[in-house]
Amino acid sequence: MTPELQQTHTPVVTGGIDKFIHELHDTSQSVAASTIKLVRAGIAVALICCIVPLRSADLYAQQAPPAGPQYMQLSYEQLNQLVAPIALYPDALVAQILAASTYPTEIADADRFAQQNVNMPHQELARVVDTQAWDPSVKALTAFPSVLSNLGRNLDWTSKLGNAYYNQPQDVMAAVQTMRQRAYAAGTLRSTPQESVVYQQGYVVIQPVNPAVVYVPVYNPVIVYGAPVPIYPTYSYAPAPPAAGSIAVAAVVGFAAGVVVGAYSSYHWSYSCWSPNWYSHSVVYNNTAYVSRSVTVVNHGYYGYYDHSPTARTYNQQMVYGPNGYASRTATTVGNQTNVRITGPNGSASRSTSYNGNGNYSSTITGPNGQSVNRTVTGRGTGNVNATTSGPNGSVNRSTSFNGNGSSTRVTTPNESASRGTGRPPVARSRIETKLR
Repeated sequence: MTPELQQTHTPVVTGGIDKFIHELHDTSQSVAASTIKLVRAGIAVALICCIVPLRSADLYAQQAPPAGPQYMQLSYEQLNQLVAPIALYPDALVAQILAASTYPTEIADADRFAQQNVNMPHQELARVVDTQAWDPSVKALTAFPSVLSNLGRNLDWTSKLGNAYYNQPQDVMAAVQTMRQRAYAAGTLRSTPQESVVYQQGYVVIQPVNPAVVYVPVYNPVIVYGAPVPIYPTYSYAPAPPAAGSIAVAAVVGFAAGVVVGAYSSYHWSYSCWSPNWYSHSVVYNNTAYVSRSVTVVNHGYYGYYDHSPTARTYNQQMVYGPNGYASRTATTVGNQTNVRITGPNGSASRSTSYNGNGNYSSTITGPNGQSVNRTVTGRGTGNVNATTSGPNGSVNRSTSFNGNGSSTRVTTPNESASRGTGRPPVARSRIETKLR
């Protein structure tokens, strides 16, 4: 169930490598099984000296944290009611809202700031926002002043949403999917010129048709899901009257004027840095599972202790604390560089990542013994992507070239290499994506 970089401790290295191997296996029918085994072996040779010292067992104490303050677990229907106002938003925006809702005070501050600077050019606004001490999720929402205003106007509901997401993260993510299914069954959720609605392995995924322009849906959460849904008692559904021509109506779902997110794209907290992982039911920020560090949420320090599923609770705790106990995590950002450090009684690990625009980055993970794994991705946006992961004993390189007829990929380990290609018609894939009509 754990996807790429879903743990906030050091097994992120192995998660990324495993994901790469599975992608190679799933998408290529031309690479023989023996070649796949060779690639796995080469990766292991290259990184084994780093992966072994970075085991979570080396970082965490043997004593698990005690039970935290009491939280009143919400039922599935209560959670459905709580997420109804945002469930039909684009995926990345849902991820930002869930993360930001754990910081209601910062949301209120950001909302006031946005209202006071409504005429500030977007690029200048982004520059000023970047200097604020807000959580990255709150900064991201300044690109969507109507969303920020709604959260600020309904601050009690926002706080309840944040507490629910922090304590029942997987239940909340499941509730979003439940409400999307209801809206589709009611005929109110369909692909439009503004956004694409697709099924991916049983999950409803909503994304902007044009990634550079994001439209925020406008809908009444009471009626959009078919059978009436009681909204949260203090939630106020009162969208501001839009300017003439700025609403595109589709059934009972409309869209406000599109938000051009390009002005924010150079910042590590921008729209494109966020996504939900529907398979693990978690929020992903810059390719890493996001766990709020808010000190104002109920049950602070005990993330995910109240999901209904025991398996989910175990996963949540291991994602933050490790399998055997607690470790502290600090993250700092300066410009386009993010530094994360995890420290436990038996050692520490760190990760330093520099973002270079267009999704390109370089990252270094260092274990308790001082050995490091480096990963660099270049060429995104050019049609030729190169990813290199290196450790003390060698490196693994994946080079992909895209053209009008498909793509070709070469994987090189310390001793061998393997190639694959795609063209039209495309190769069979195990991942099924079907357009909803």
